Amino acid sequence: MTRNIAVIGAGIVGAACAARLVMAGEKVTVIDRVGPGESCSFGNAGGLSPSISFPLATPGMYRQIPGWMLDPDGPLVLTWKRFPAAAPWLLRFLREGLPQRSATAAKGVRTMMRETFEDYEPLFEFANAKSLIHRVGQLYLFSTDDGFAKEEGAIRVRRELGFADEVLDADGLRKYEPALAPIFKRGVFLPTHGHCSNPQRLVQLLIEACVAAGARVVRDSVASIELDAPGVRLRGVSDVYSADRVVLAGGIWSNDLVRRFGARVPLESHRGYHIQAPYGAVRPTRNVAWSEMKTLVTPMDGGIRIAGTAEMAGLEPPPTARRFELLKQVGRQIYPALDTSAATEWMGHRPCTPDSLPVLGALKGAPQIICAFGHGHIGLSGAAYTGRVIQQVVAGTADEEEIKRFAYDRFQ
Repeated sequence: MTRNIAVIGAGIVGAACAARLVMAGEKVTVIDRVGPGESCSFGNAGGLSPSISFPLATPGMYRQIPGWMLDPDGPLVLTWKRFPAAAPWLLRFLREGLPQRSATAAKGVRTMMRETFEDYEPLFEFANAKSLIHRVGQLYLFSTDDGFAKEEGAIRVRRELGFADEVLDADGLRKYEPALAPIFKRGVFLPTHGHCSNPQRLVQLLIEACVAAGARVVRDSVASIELDAPGVRLRGVSDVYSADRVVLAGGIWSNDLVRRFGARVPLESHRGYHIQAPYGAVRPTRNVAWSEMKTLVTPMDGGIRIAGTAEMAGLEPPPTARRFELLKQVGRQIYPALDTSAATEWMGHRPCTPDSLPVLGALKGAPQIICAFGHGHIGLSGAAYTGRVIQQVVAGTADEEEIKRFAYDRFQ
């Protein structure tokens, strides 16, 4: 039976869900206020990282948070104006760092990430997007002994899970990336990782393939969802839409649409920044991450993208100019010959839950409404798993035991 499915959100998560649904024979309408890939997915750092094994909240991280937040140039910044609104989220985040809760979340992260490329393969084929995908591994860089010591636990876990890695000294690092600065003494090469050299174009190709297969794309902003048994009615600014099911993949704005159904997810924007510099004397061959500074450098189709840090400042304030300058400085610290004078700048909103897991699955009491949001810092890597699961939820074939850890009511 063919169903009429509305997908709210044309980012990488919405595109992956739409593509999987179209491939399964469903009739799909994608609705977004902006064009495909023009919101958070536009600024993605591009990493595809199947061996990511931990949530952001881990035991012991609470010792680092005060230092991060008191340092205006640190990897995690909370503006004082945002503190009252963000305090409940921060308290839940601290709670998720308790050993048992963090271990439970880690199982969810691994479930979502472990088959990133396998889940993406049919999507790459469907969208004819393989030229954007580079399975060339990733480098983690360490400028301090303490930074590397903190990574040793993650190295053990990755190996226990069967993921290969290669621990490198300074000479080994420069065999992979000769232009690296001499400040890096240790590193880890992860051969199972890779990157997408144009995340926005990946989204566009997925949506174009959906349209070619009969899907519809609408530019509109959905203001409300109403149950209209047995389906739903979506009220947009420009029109009203009817569907059998609706998939909410609207990122940080998704809470506005589920609140009236008694489902409120603790979401906070971790404002992400990137700069992108034209190629010149430096041309990296793979995604490189400076661990201590939480900064990534990725070779993109149009230049070198430097992304990182998380700023909690809300949705309304404009970008903080200082964050762009810091990325330029850090980029030159990683690659001293890097020229950032002509770099472009971008800021967007990562939709983060306290436990780093997205919200997936149908609302209780309103099964026509299916959640697919809250992917935080791992939206690109986690989108393919999400698309597969959401198609199974629509078809009634999902493994309920597997996906219950992603249910919205875990926060209630």
